[in-house]
Amino acid sequence: MITLHYYFGLISPFTYLGHDEFMEIVDRADVNVEFHPIKFGAVFAATGGVPPAKRSPQRQALRFQELRRWSARKGIPLNLEPKHFPVDETLAACCVLALGELGARPWDFIGRAHRAVWAEERDLSDPAVVKDLLQAAGHDDTDAVLALAQAESTVAAYAAKTEAAIEAGVFGAPTYRLGAEHFWGQDRLEGVEAALNE
Repeated sequence: MITLHYYFGLISPFTYLGHDEFMEIVDRADVNVEFHPIKFGAVFAATGGVPPAKRSPQRQALRFQELRRWSARKGIPLNLEPKHFPVDETLAACCVLALGELGARPWDFIGRAHRAVWAEERDLSDPAVVKDLLQAAGHDDTDAVLALAQAESTVAAYAAKTEAAIEAGVFGAPTYRLGAEHFWGQDRLEGVEAALNE
């Protein structure tokens, strides 16, 4: 089976705007998805990127325009300046890895984590919020997921995912990789689907 690599940040608004469409594409294809939640602060530092707040006024203005356009186009609610952004996504990202280790699908949890930041004004760094998101996504044994997410091995795996992403040539979120082909941005999903259909 083909493996499609999904590099994303849980506090990336563009990942949020493309997540549901990406999930639909994957559901239509015979493909295995490998999830790579990564820390984009480290990725930016290594690849010449700049966090949104440190970009020039012109770039910040265009980012807001793009987010407004894509939010309207997809009919997805999005607060351009959420109360809890930027926020430490480590616990939630490690929960994605823990769910994978436990054999659970993380799709719904990822979507809920995005909405928590960009539509619901919730603090993704708050363990109580993360636990609630896990429960809402249908993961009943939240204590086991959270315990594994906070284990040293999982935190190390999260750091390793970030380093591996940099080595693989990833510099922005979301990035989808199929073999040697990289597709950067939720606006490249049509290309992802076309490549899968080939």
